[in-house]
Amino acid sequence: MGADLVTIVRNFSIDTQTFTAGDGSVEDGCVSPGTHRLLHFDFLTHNVGDVDLHIGPPPPPPPPDPPTGSIFVWSNSHHHYHIKNFNNYSLLNTSDQEVTPGFKQAFCLADIERTDPTAPRTTGRYTRADQGISVGWSDVYSAGLPCQFIVIDGVPDGDYRLLATTNHAAVVQEDRYLNNSVLAGVRIRGNTVTEIPLLWTGWQSLGGIVTSAPSAASWGPNRADVFALGQDHALWHKWWDGAAWGGWESLGGVLTSPPRAVAWGSNRLDIFALGQDHGLWHRWWDGAAWGGWESLGGLLTSAPSVVSWGPNRLDIVAVGGDNAVWHKWWDGAAWGGWESLGGSVMSEVSAVSWSHARLDLFALGTDHALYHKWSDGSAWGGWESLGGVLTSAPNVVAWGPKRLDLFGIGLDTALYHKWWDGTAWGGWESLGGVVYSPGSPISWAANQLDLFAVGEDSAVYNKRFG
Repeated sequence: MGADLVTIVRNFSIDTQTFTAGDGSVEDGCVSPGTHRLLHFDFLTHNVGDVDLHIGPPPPPPPPDPPTGSIFVWSNSHHHYHIKNFNNYSLLNTSDQEVTPGFKQAFCLADIERTDPTAPRTTGRYTRADQGISVGWSDVYSAGLPCQFIVIDGVPDGDYRLLATTNHAAVVQEDRYLNNSVLAGVRIRGNTVTEIPLLWTGWQSLGGIVTSAPSAASWGPNRADVFALGQDHALWHKWWDGAAWGGWESLGGVLTSPPRAVAWGSNRLDIFALGQDHGLWHRWWDGAAWGGWESLGGLLTSAPSVVSWGPNRLDIVAVGGDNAVWHKWWDGAAWGGWESLGGSVMSEVSAVSWSHARLDLFALGTDHALYHKWSDGSAWGGWESLGGVLTSAPNVVAWGPKRLDLFGIGLDTALYHKWWDGTAWGGWESLGGVVYSPGSPISWAANQLDLFAVGEDSAVYNKRFG
């Protein structure tokens, strides 16, 4: 696997402080001189991977300053070296629009708290002098430390969401980067702040006239990209940039299946669908421009499902002419061939990964129940039934280690939800609505979900948890 950093926030409070030009928080660029209202919270960078993250010793204290290109910066408020712009904080309203500007906080990495009680190391190893985070440990910036706050001058009372991301610019190497954010609900009343649960919103129309189920992907915090087929069988795209939805744009092509989208890194998107030859076709966004459509071959009878368990890694599954599940992968250098994973399924297959080299597959069986098959990176397990009676293929998303959320349409055309919490499967719950495609889920922060489905008017609709 490797090192894998996630964010934990806790212990919220509000106060008002006056800062002078000589305060360390001012010198570090966290706040301007004057009197400010501050939202404080603990920030933990937690290593949930199976390998230590080891950065190493910082330079000697200045003068001189660190050499050009160094990831370290001297903190006048903490009096030791931090990694530049390591974490990012932003306060959002309940529509996910930024209320206060995002703040990039420098951070040092050391073993402060053994957050996972099963962590193999019982005493910390890494310090400010030799930076890193052991497996199962966290670096903790407590709420009372300099710069550990967001300025909320002029923010009215109300309900908000704190979006916090560690290693937001991928400065240090991890196995996964798209699980580095967390979303927390907060209610502000004067100088009192209360953490509140995240809830499901109603369905919101995003317009358009589409002829396929939508597919959604997220390549960064508060970013969503949605794809579907138009009436011309071309690929159409709509996106949320953290402030507003863009319009629908055509990306061309002549496709015969719903598209499937995935992101394996910041500002990277890969799209897959079947062409008129029933083969797999691929198009990608590299952060600057769209590449052209390329054929990846095969003879498939279902839309593909695609998942990434690491940077520059893609795994694709689809149903073949024999009703078995077939698998193809990109290893960062070349495409592997098609291999059969067996089974006899009655729907498209939905794939997800919650850890390095981990794949979980879901599809409907001949009894319309949900079936599950998985690989731990070394071998595939068999198909197991998870019950239920669905009328659509399932869709699945993972927003954290050993966390899975499944969605499908029930007999009443409402959307249903089932989840794995790392220990056991929860039951099926109805999320209502009248939908004509299984919800396409994405998650751009821990415990946050966005669903996209087609409504009775052939428009795309969005429903959010968080």
